[in-house]
Amino acid sequence: MMPHHHEDEAARQRLLEQFLGKSRREWPQGRVGGDDDGELAFAIAADPKHGIIRIEFGKSVDWIGLDRESAERLRDMLTEKLLELRGIAK
Repeated sequence: MMPHHHEDEAARQRLLEQFLGKSRREWPQGRVGGDDDGELAFAIAADPKHGIIRIEFGKSVDWIGLDRESAERLRDMLTEKLLELRGIAK
C-alpha cells in the first residue's frame, strides 16, 4: 500500500513537529495505558554505507503499538528498504 502524496506531506510535518517538541498528542485508536504517549510519526531510510535500515522517530520512544494495518504497512516499508540494501529496486 503506497501512501498518497498528501499523506507523505502530513507525515513529514508530524515528524518535524516531533523534532521541535510541538506535536499534538492524539490517540486515534484510544489510549492503551498511562505510558501511551499517543500517535507517533517516523521516517525509514536505507543506509547502504553502513548496511542498515534506520528508523527515525524524532523523539525518545520506549515502545510502539501497531494495529494490524499499521503493522502491515511497517512490514512493507521495511521490506522495501531491505530490497534497497540488497540492490534490488522495486
